[in-house]
Amino acid sequence: MLSFAVSLMWLLAMLAAAALVHDAARSARALLPMGLAFLVTSAVALWFSPQPNWVGVLIGIIAIWRLVGGPFARVGGLLGGVCAGLAAALQVAGGVPLGVAGGLAAGALVIAAALPRAPAGRDMTREIMVIVAALAIPVIGLAADLVYGWHSAAVLNRGAAVATTSPPLWAIGIVALALVAGLIRGLWARR
Repeated sequence: MLSFAVSLMWLLAMLAAAALVHDAARSARALLPMGLAFLVTSAVALWFSPQPNWVGVLIGIIAIWRLVGGPFARVGGLLGGVCAGLAAALQVAGGVPLGVAGGLAAGALVIAAALPRAPAGRDMTREIMVIVAALAIPVIGLAADLVYGWHSAAVLNRGAAVATTSPPLWAIGIVALALVAGLIRGLWARR
């Protein structure tokens, strides 16, 4: 299950990186920060031994920042390189050889930078990719920790005299619906 989660996080992180790189200005000056950000981020992340929980949260923060702030022409390539570097480091920690993980991530960034742009306001696919990444990557990255924490709490609670109740599903549903509605309204208002 963990390898599936890492692979899914890699896919979503690369989709977010592609959307961010696609926002960036198209010039050699924009490609240099993207490449440097990719190399530095992957090296630093490998040094810290990447874990799905903090990689998922960092990429989720970048994707949410992109949703709130709109397209970043100046730093889109830089942020795309950071997302791709984190994704490559996570794959290396999951057992993929460094050359393969780095090559796949770098190749995906180059392809994303080379794709033709849609006219302004016409490309909702990129926005949907960022929304999915912002919502799904932190959840997938934190899922193992949440399950472990819930299991630990259940084990500790077995000897306790007071039983705790889980939150009702309708309360979780309302919070999730409010988050999704806020993201959709933000996109709609910007359009």
